[in-house]
Amino acid sequence: MRTRLTRIYVEAAGLLTLAAVAASLWLATGPAGWRALAGAIPWLLALGLIGASKALPAARVRRFRRHPWWLYGLSAASASAALTADWRAGAIGAAGLATTLGYTAWFARQHTPSPVVALGAPLPAFPLQTVEGEEVGSAALTHQPHVILFYRGEWCPFCVAQITAIADQYRELSSRGVRVALISNRRAEETEALSRRFDAPMDFYVDAGGAAAQALDIVQSGGTPVTYDGGTGGDTVVPTVIITREDGTVAWLHHADDHRIRPEPSVYLEVIDREGIGSARRHA
Repeated sequence: MRTRLTRIYVEAAGLLTLAAVAASLWLATGPAGWRALAGAIPWLLALGLIGASKALPAARVRRFRRHPWWLYGLSAASASAALTADWRAGAIGAAGLATTLGYTAWFARQHTPSPVVALGAPLPAFPLQTVEGEEVGSAALTHQPHVILFYRGEWCPFCVAQITAIADQYRELSSRGVRVALISNRRAEETEALSRRFDAPMDFYVDAGGAAAQALDIVQSGGTPVTYDGGTGGDTVVPTVIITREDGTVAWLHHADDHRIRPEPSVYLEVIDREGIGSARRHA
């Protein structure tokens, strides 16, 4: 049930916003007057929060916060104002506020992986393919230090913003002898199309069928909206970053607990310099 709800959440929010605006306009023509329109405001704010990531620059997307308290307050005030006009308008506004809270406190929350990946231990074995379809496995990532990023897909603006930020720092990573590997369960053609958008020699891989995500316990069930299925069955990944040393052992690990909030690339450089990974000692 939860999987079905998460997959339709974004699309349902859009359709319900249209319905809320239409109902508020209808109520505004009656005794409630124009104050009934306040009931639609929380819905418009919710839709703005959900859809804003597609319109904001990458730097702004990376700085999302888990709880936009100002937006909660404005939505609550609007719902209260609508309630003074008509209980139905107040109910519409309250439902809009609930949609915002559902998005930030439930929909955006991520699965908590079990400790399959452990600091100081070798990178676990998992299947992997190149965009050309060659089976390489995780052994391809152990020949030199890596920043390994499991991302949700080309449809996710937060992932694209994160990859853009890494591409901007690629020279810094490359000068330290660190490669970047980007892994998604999306189709090879979609992954390849995304790779062409960046003028940086990062390595894109395909996690066919989500087998690698399953091996690392980072599957996010129902995390892909229905309009972006792309043959994934609806599952995606918990956005995950793994930094490895020269010997293939894990130096740093980050699982996002909210799909909107990702580490800045400066954090990767700090870890690499602190741990003396690759040629980082020259930069410390």
